[in-house]
Amino acid sequence: MISKSDVMLLLTELQNNGEDVTREITSLYREPSISLDTLKRINSSHPLELIKFYDKLRESYNKKHSKMYINIMRSDEKAIQEAKTILTTLSGLLNQILQFECEDKPMFLKHVRADEITQVLEIYFKTFNITPAFKLLKLIKADIVVSEIINGHRK
Repeated sequence: MISKSDVMLLLTELQNNGEDVTREITSLYREPSISLDTLKRINSSHPLELIKFYDKLRESYNKKHSKMYINIMRSDEKAIQEAKTILTTLSGLLNQILQFECEDKPMFLKHVRADEITQVLEIYFKTFNITPAFKLLKLIKADIVVSEIINGHRK
């Protein structure tokens, strides 16, 4: 998802726009992980493209256009753990990532784990080992849950 250095850049941008982010910067350096409050603060001032993308996936599922969101969210259930579903979900997700319009494409691709998706697909194609793809799908699910908390869709 988002690294501490990315958060620092975003906080610096907010600070340059006149916002007081001293508390968030202090928290970023003192805490071992990025606080949800810091991410909420950044997203409220400058909506993160990653969160917009995951919202788009969620809306598409809610409008019955795509099963990708539900396949990701149910990735740890036994029925979804078959190789075909995992691979089609990840390849479909990569397709959606590449089509998503955003301002900062390199940062978006990093945050949405595009490189990691291609790596686990390559591992599967070379070794037929589905475990890394399954683990990545679970990480992406966690990213989506965090984005929904930041956006107020979950508590």
